[in-house]
Amino acid sequence: MDEGLRAKRETLLVVSILILGSMLIVFPFLDAILIGAAVSYILSQVHDKLNPHIQNEFLSSTIIIFSVFAFVAIGLYFFINNFFEILAQLNLFTGSLEDKIISALEPLDLPETFIENIRQYINNFSQSISSILIDLFASLPAIIIDLGIFLVTSTYLYKDRRRISRELDRLLKSLPPTEKRIIQNLVNSTENIFKGVFLTQAIVAVILGAIMGLGLWLISALTTPIPLIPLWAILVGVASLLPLVANFMIYVPLGGYFMTSAGEPIKGMLVITFGLIFLQIMPEIFLRPYIGSKRLDEHPLIVFLGFLAGPLVLGFKGLILGPVVLILTKEFALSFSDMISDVESDVHSEDTEE
Repeated sequence: MDEGLRAKRETLLVVSILILGSMLIVFPFLDAILIGAAVSYILSQVHDKLNPHIQNEFLSSTIIIFSVFAFVAIGLYFFINNFFEILAQLNLFTGSLEDKIISALEPLDLPETFIENIRQYINNFSQSISSILIDLFASLPAIIIDLGIFLVTSTYLYKDRRRISRELDRLLKSLPPTEKRIIQNLVNSTENIFKGVFLTQAIVAVILGAIMGLGLWLISALTTPIPLIPLWAILVGVASLLPLVANFMIYVPLGGYFMTSAGEPIKGMLVITFGLIFLQIMPEIFLRPYIGSKRLDEHPLIVFLGFLAGPLVLGFKGLILGPVVLILTKEFALSFSDMISDVESDVHSEDTEE
């Protein structure tokens, strides 16, 4: 019995080392793999909702997989086909912004050095954004490779989800009691955390989309009508799935347009100020932690640090790993003594029977 238990633990140690080695090899593509895993989980939930209406597993899977491939292909085509137009419009926008700001500052009789610093700041900002876009275009082959890995990962994890679940259950049954309890606890916690994280992101996205629509409606009531308010609200809702930065890419260009091309600086400042406070600062500090704490049954501080620090430290992969790792660490630390006491009681029972 002891020899069999030791053999199982030695095998588990070797498997753990091999898994860590595999993680090291795929680390450059970890963003694409993690996003693919997350998307496959979402696709499985969509499948469970869609299939009862279609009542055909193969057709449901085909529709879902085709939709993912079509979405990625259309987005990639749009970016490549319109890249130089986007770059030209950006330069035109920043040039117009510089002219409008300088024209507004000149009557104030400000020092020439101050105006020159403003001009230099706008030029540096334009050059930085242009450089980012050019670097993004230059790294297009690497992006296509990441997209391929993402599509393959999400497709196969979604398609083989039931077989993976069966294999995982079979693996857990073959583990020693202590390791089985620990890994079973981690697997159950991870699944619940994944559900909570995705539900949190979805709820926050819907709320922020509604806030954007309401805010633009109020600003249009105070100034002049703003066109396409439902569209801007939907774009903010979609962008809210990527915390910290994405909303900034919607309300700042919109506000900048009103400040420059539309000749309505007050409206533009209202849009940017509203977005900064109600779409950027307040959601990250209060809304996301509050909703996450309710969905995950966790302290708001852990949710706040997970969603905020994860992307800042690990990049895009931190959006998933941040909250998952912090909550798993807390869950494991608090349940460790209970798991050990359960194992000790099981061992004591076995010794008594022998």
